[in-house]
Amino acid sequence: MILLSSIRDRLIVLHLIAVLAVCVALPLALYWRVDATARALHERALREQAEQIAGYLHRLPDKRWSLDLPEQLRQLYSVSYDRYGFAIVRRSGEALFSTYQHDQPLFGNDPHSNRPSYFEPNEGQARLFGASVPVTVAGETLWIQISQDQAHRDVLIDDIVAEFLPHTAWVIIPILLALVCVDLMIFGQALQPLMRASALAQLIGPTRTDLRLPEGRMPREAAPLVRAINEALDRLERGFITQREFLADAAHELRTPLAILRAEAESLHNREAASALIADIEGMTRIINQLIDIAESDSLTVKEDDRADIQAICTDVAAFLAPIAVAQGKCIAVSGVTEPVCVHGKSSALFQAIRNLVENAITYTAPATTVEIVIDADGTVVVSDEGPGVSPDQREAIFQRFWRGDRGRANGAGLGLAIVSRIVKAHGGHIEVRNARTNGAVFAVRLPPIAVAPGD
Repeated sequence: MILLSSIRDRLIVLHLIAVLAVCVALPLALYWRVDATARALHERALREQAEQIAGYLHRLPDKRWSLDLPEQLRQLYSVSYDRYGFAIVRRSGEALFSTYQHDQPLFGNDPHSNRPSYFEPNEGQARLFGASVPVTVAGETLWIQISQDQAHRDVLIDDIVAEFLPHTAWVIIPILLALVCVDLMIFGQALQPLMRASALAQLIGPTRTDLRLPEGRMPREAAPLVRAINEALDRLERGFITQREFLADAAHELRTPLAILRAEAESLHNREAASALIADIEGMTRIINQLIDIAESDSLTVKEDDRADIQAICTDVAAFLAPIAVAQGKCIAVSGVTEPVCVHGKSSALFQAIRNLVENAITYTAPATTVEIVIDADGTVVVSDEGPGVSPDQREAIFQRFWRGDRGRANGAGLGLAIVSRIVKAHGGHIEVRNARTNGAVFAVRLPPIAVAPGD
C-alpha cells in the first residue's frame, strides 16, 4: 500500500492505479475476444466453402471423379483472382483437383484428421489461412483443402461486428465487477486506521480510561482529531483518579470523627437521645463506607486468572447478614445448587455486590418474611424479597448513584445498587430486575461461568 499521510491522496492515487490497470487489461481482453471471434468466423466460412465445393463433386460410373463448379465459383477460386484456393485430396495424399498446377495439394503436411484442421502457411509474401475439411462422397472420405489470403479480410468486418458485440458483455462485466472489488479493497486499506480507532473508541469507558486511540499511520486529516481526543482522555482519566482519591480520602478522614462522636453519644446519660444519635452516626458511617466501596469499584479490574466460587460467596453473605435479618424479624434462605459454581472474578468484590443486594432486600421486605437467595449452575444468582417491588419506570434509575426513589422506608444514600451494578459489569456480567408474581422485587445477577475440570 502507498504510504501517504492524507486519506484523500491515498484514495485518489490508489484508485488511479486501479483504473490504469483496468485500462490496460480491458483493451487486451477486447482484442483477444475480437481476434478469437474473427478466427472463428474465418474457420466457419472455410468449412462452409468446403461443404459447398463437396456439393459439386461426383463419382462417374468409370470410378473417375468429376467436379463441375458453376462459373461464379470457378472465378472465385481462379488463379487470376488470387484470393481463394482449394484442393481435393485423397487419404493417400493424391490431389484429385487443385487450383495449383499439376494438381498439387495446398498443404503437404495435412494429417487427414477425421475433424476439420486449420493451417497458416506462408508462401512468399502471402499470408494464408487454410482449412482441411473431411467429407464423404460416394462412400469415400476426401479432404477438401481451402485457403484464403489474409490480405482480403475486409469482407468479414460486418460479420465480426455482428458476432462480436453479443460476446463482449461477459468480458466487460467481470472486469467492471473486479474493479468494484478492487475499489472496496482500496477503501478498506485506506480507512483501516480509522476503523481500528473507531473499534477501540467503543471500549473506552469509566472502567477503561487507560485506553488511547492509535496515532500511528493515521491520515493527516484525522490526526489532529485523534490527538485532541487522546488529550481529552488524559484529562478525563486524571479527573476520575482525583475524584476517586478525594472520595476515599474524605471517607477515611471522616471515620475518626464519627468514631469519637459515637463514643461521646454512648456516654450520654439521656439514653433516648443517645440512641437517636447513635442511629444517625451508624447511618453516616454506612454512607462513608459506601463512598469508599464505590471509589474502589471504579478502579476495580478483574484479571484473567481471577476465579471465585459464587455458591460459597452467597452462603457466606447469608451467614454474615443473618443476625441483622433476625434482629428485624426476617429470614434469609439459600437454595439452588450446593456444588461449587466457579466464575471469573474477585471473591471480595462479588461478596460485596451480593451483600449489597441482600441488604437492600432485607431493608425492603416486610416483617416476618424471607429474603431468598437462589444459585444456579450457570453462574446466575437471584435475590428476591417480599417488599413493594420496583415500578417499571424506575428499573434503570435505581442503579444510578445517589438515586433514591419512593420504595418507602430507605434512608440510605442511594449507592448500594450503583456499587452492585459497577462490580457486576466489571466481571463481564449483567443485572436484571423485575417484580415477583405476587409481590416483591427480584434481582438476577448473571455472571459468565468457568468450566472446572475434575480435580481442580
